[in-house]
Amino acid sequence: MAKPRVVIVDDDPDFRAPIKAVLINEGIVVQEAESASQLRQIMETFHPDMVLLDVNLPDDSGFNIARHLKQNTYVDVVMLSSMGEVEHRVSGLNSGADYYLPKPVDIRELLAVMRNRFTTQAVKPVRQTGRWTLDTTSWLLTSPDGQQHALNSSEFALLSELTQQSRQGKPSTREALYTAIGNPNYSPESRSLDIHMSRLRHRLSSDQLQFPIKTVRNVGYELTEAIVIV
Repeated sequence: MAKPRVVIVDDDPDFRAPIKAVLINEGIVVQEAESASQLRQIMETFHPDMVLLDVNLPDDSGFNIARHLKQNTYVDVVMLSSMGEVEHRVSGLNSGADYYLPKPVDIRELLAVMRNRFTTQAVKPVRQTGRWTLDTTSWLLTSPDGQQHALNSSEFALLSELTQQSRQGKPSTREALYTAIGNPNYSPESRSLDIHMSRLRHRLSSDQLQFPIKTVRNVGYELTEAIVIV
C-alpha cells in the first residue's frame, strides 16, 4: 500500500515542524506550504491524500482554499485553526472541510482523524455483492466487483443526492447537486459541476466496470443503476 501523502499549510514554521516530524515518523510523506500560492505550486506535482489547513493565511482564507479544493480535487481537508468558536467550525465544515480541529492541536486526536481516513479501506472486508453499495457510516462506495472507494465530503454529498433521487426514479438537477456540495449560488455559466462529475466518473470506473451515471440534458445527472445504501 502506498504511503499517505499530506501537505501542511500554515504560515508558522514552529507550528508545522513538530507535526511534520510526527507524521514522518508515522510513515507519511509530507510537504509544507506557508501560503495559498505555495500550496497551488505544490499541488501541480504533488498529489496529496490530505491537506492540513490553517484558516488565517497571508494571501487567502482557509475557507476559500477548502472550497476550491473540494470543488476541483478529491483531497481530504482537515482545518487546524486558533479560531475555534462554533461559528468558525461551522464555516469550515460548510466550506467543505472534512474535519475542523481547534489549536492548540492534540496530536493524538489529529492522528486518530488521519488514520480513520487512511485506513478506511484496509479495515473493511471486501465484499463482492454484484451491485453498487454506499456505506453511509464510513463514506465508502463498493463496486459490484468488490473494489472499495473512500469518499470525501463532496463525493459523498453528490452520491447521496443522486441515490436519493434515483430511488424516486428521478434525475438530480444541477441546482440540487450544486447545493449538495455547498455552492447553491453558482453562476449559470459555471462548468465546475461537470468537471467534478467527470472526475468522479473517471475515479470510480475501471477497464472492466463503468460507474453508472449519465448526463440528462438541460436537467443534471442521474444514475443508470441503483446504488444500495448499507
